[in-house]
Amino acid sequence: MNIVFICDPERYPHADNDIPVCYKAAARDPKIDLFHLPVAGVTGADQVEVVPVETGELSHDAFLNLNAAPRRVMPVTDVDVMFCRTLKPFPEGHLDRLGLWIGKTKFLNNPLNKKIQISAGFLSGLAPNFTPETIVTGEASELDAYLARHETVVAKRPNSTNGLGVYKVWRDGGAYWTDHVHEGVHEFPDARAMLDYVCGDWDAVELVRFLPRVTAGDKRVVVVDGEIYGAYIRRSASGHWVHNVSSSDSMCYPAEVSDFERQAVAETVPLYRDYGFYTLGYDFLMNDDGRWLISEINVGNIGGIARLEQLTGDSFMNRFLDWIVRFGERPACDTGALGLRKSGLG
Repeated sequence: MNIVFICDPERYPHADNDIPVCYKAAARDPKIDLFHLPVAGVTGADQVEVVPVETGELSHDAFLNLNAAPRRVMPVTDVDVMFCRTLKPFPEGHLDRLGLWIGKTKFLNNPLNKKIQISAGFLSGLAPNFTPETIVTGEASELDAYLARHETVVAKRPNSTNGLGVYKVWRDGGAYWTDHVHEGVHEFPDARAMLDYVCGDWDAVELVRFLPRVTAGDKRVVVVDGEIYGAYIRRSASGHWVHNVSSSDSMCYPAEVSDFERQAVAETVPLYRDYGFYTLGYDFLMNDDGRWLISEINVGNIGGIARLEQLTGDSFMNRFLDWIVRFGERPACDTGALGLRKSGLG
């Protein structure tokens, strides 16, 4: 089966990251003919220049240098499954160019519907019963009103990853303050200046009530096509409120999935599947009452499968690759990933 993974390997210098681990496992799998497509190779043309990955052991150095390896031309229609592992923020036009291949190959996650999913307010609109109170705004007056209710909030930019677009926001001493895992603490004279800073190139951000018990950690629940693979908690060793493995000094611990979390997955998976989304990483944070609420549902290039392997010793990556092969064998009309959701684009 011809399977194409899309990424820029140099973005993943650590050998235990999900992406290199997935590449290496796929290279060893005799059921898979693995090909690599650099992000810059996503052109939307009917043929792509891919790197054939030799069956067998793929060293980490070889993985890191895949973009420079010899390529061959392959018709997109010869690709059975395409798995985009491009890191956000996506390059301009990237998802649109991928969308030109819809109907010519199968995507694990519909790239055009991904444009809807990364927009502000998508999650809270689908799962209001499982998320903290959320608004979407770029207006200073609405920020002030929200801060009046909650005192401390979290602002989230669309199309960001690894905690890079997440800011804690509060007022103190007549000024506005933000805290960011890399940028540190900044002071602003008014709400407009602060909003311009956290919005960046966007017109609006999500504002979410800050959960004081966030220090309990960030629970990742890995879900593939509705099946819960497992869960683990990421917790910052320094006590920082951001626990993302890529953004802080997080340690990881195995975790159980509660009945409430299973209900949240069961009620949201069909909604995401309707958009042609099959690989999901649910992030839960602890509410004031001790219950874990959804803070984010990551779609597509999710992390966690390799981490579950490392924490449990079970072969989750091979299980995932077996599912990809079965996905590729499904009739196109059964994948749910060939067209746009009617209530979304088109």
